[in-house]
Amino acid sequence: MDRAKLMLRWAWRFIKDIAEEWSTDRVGAMSAEIAFFAVLGFFPALIVLAAALGSADGFLGESNAAEIETWLVDQMTQVFGGENTLESTVSDLFGGANTSAFTVGAVLGVYAASRGFVAVVGALDIAYDHEQTRGWLSTRLAGFGLTLLTVAVAAVVLTLLVVGPLFGGGAELAEDLGVEGWFTVLWTWFRWPVAFGVLVAWAASLYHIAPNHRSPWKWELPGAVLASLWWAAVSLGFGQYLETATSGANAVFGLLGGALSLLFWLYLMSMGLLLGAEVNSVIAERNGVLIEPGPRRPFGEIVGMWRR
Repeated sequence: MDRAKLMLRWAWRFIKDIAEEWSTDRVGAMSAEIAFFAVLGFFPALIVLAAALGSADGFLGESNAAEIETWLVDQMTQVFGGENTLESTVSDLFGGANTSAFTVGAVLGVYAASRGFVAVVGALDIAYDHEQTRGWLSTRLAGFGLTLLTVAVAAVVLTLLVVGPLFGGGAELAEDLGVEGWFTVLWTWFRWPVAFGVLVAWAASLYHIAPNHRSPWKWELPGAVLASLWWAAVSLGFGQYLETATSGANAVFGLLGGALSLLFWLYLMSMGLLLGAEVNSVIAERNGVLIEPGPRRPFGEIVGMWRR
């Protein structure tokens, strides 16, 4: 009984600490800032993702690339309606993205999308109670690198979920080994846990790299797990909303309604990211771990943090 009371008391103090940090750091306002810049960068990032996957059809196989294109276009149609220029742009990139278009579009798209991650870098410094000691160039390069990381992770996860492991070769390998039935059952059950694990790893990477500090990876995991659970719940709710919005705001306002829905979704996703950072900060403080901001340093040294 005493142990239960102690646990409840600890949990209550922990929640109070999180609430105080939430209010002090103005998490709601920072989430709105991240969401705004994320919307501006979302469409360029989506075009970069489509161009990258479209140019990789020789590696993925035409049937797998077509399957990914169909899934991606279906999602855009569900969010923005059937009549939108983004859908035709993505289809064109999958249909025959030439090298020059991909190169120019990728550079411009990544630059535009990186502005959202620049906002993430600043917000996470605040969440961890750090002063922003990075220079303008270092912050921009960090945002640029995080954008490339995110596009790469999104491409791998999307391919994994839509066409299966080994870029669609897992089913063929299972058929050759005579375990096709078992493979189908196992992958049906395990593909989402695998995707969730990748999401946790991506969130932990953001917490480890974006703030200007040095800390062991293990102190990034609690917030990464919480943020990933938050994102999963928000995305499921967003999906349910889209299924019921075919005759609502999205149908009436088309692309505008879809953009507003996307903005609200990104706002909630940003809130989950910052909540995870606040949790990591409070847990580290309660365990006597001092997460100090690093000195101002060139971007090359920031990249070296991956090895720590």
